[in-house]
Amino acid sequence: MNDAILVERDGPVGRLVMNRPEKHNALRFADLDVLVEELHALEDDDDVRVIVLKGRGRSFCSGHDYNDAARSYGLEPAADGRKPRRPSQRSRLARDRKLGENYKAFQYCHKPVIAQVHGVCTGAGLYLVELVDLAIAADDSRFSHAEQRLGLAGNTWHLNSQILQYGPKRARELLLLGDEFDGTAAAEFGLVNRSVPEDRLEATVEEWAARIAQHPRDALVTGRAMWQLAMDSLGGSDQFARGYVGHTLGTNLRFEADEFNFLKQRSQNGTRAAFVEREGRYSAPSPD
Repeated sequence: MNDAILVERDGPVGRLVMNRPEKHNALRFADLDVLVEELHALEDDDDVRVIVLKGRGRSFCSGHDYNDAARSYGLEPAADGRKPRRPSQRSRLARDRKLGENYKAFQYCHKPVIAQVHGVCTGAGLYLVELVDLAIAADDSRFSHAEQRLGLAGNTWHLNSQILQYGPKRARELLLLGDEFDGTAAAEFGLVNRSVPEDRLEATVEEWAARIAQHPRDALVTGRAMWQLAMDSLGGSDQFARGYVGHTLGTNLRFEADEFNFLKQRSQNGTRAAFVEREGRYSAPSPD
């Protein structure tokens, strides 16, 4: 049993709860697999009409668990400290193909999904918010594409959706700079539908879910199918077919001597020190 993902059913509302609060709900690959399995189970539950995606504790989701990602891609040093053998491209492609299918499941869910965002929302967590139907965030939520500072530089699974959501220039800015922005800015950018004080967040989400659940079951599923067809015409499906190849390439870079290599720094100096150096390199300079 995977306790990192919880499921709640409350009449017509189903809730998916990311439950690793001590890690700000960082997702391991197995967690994301279970999250999608439970998403499909709620899709198949005829009593559920709308799905809420949320995180327990102080944050929505801080992205992928870096320790798990390093192990999954074969990048952890061996127990004796020797450099591991570089994973084959076929194994990387297989892993990333599955990961892309998991993200795609949220964009192509048969029922409306609302993201309830508070605290940290970055990397994989932000991808989920970008892919679901609706999102409501606390004003002081902290969003970023900080994962792009690991050597991706604008290489994501769902570029078409990001361009449609933010516009081309804003999308490039968020991906190339990776700067943090709050819930109020997220509403301005078009990432979330509403930004509200955190003490009103849950009530606002529950109100929206209850109102959406008034629609007939067939109407919700039919409307969602039409939305999916519209997204397909705008490249919504093709982006995932490209995205997993792009991610495989983006996680297999050759770093030159003067370039920041997060995994190397993490191996030599520890995760916290690697994050500190990353932020020092990429963050805007402090005003004088």
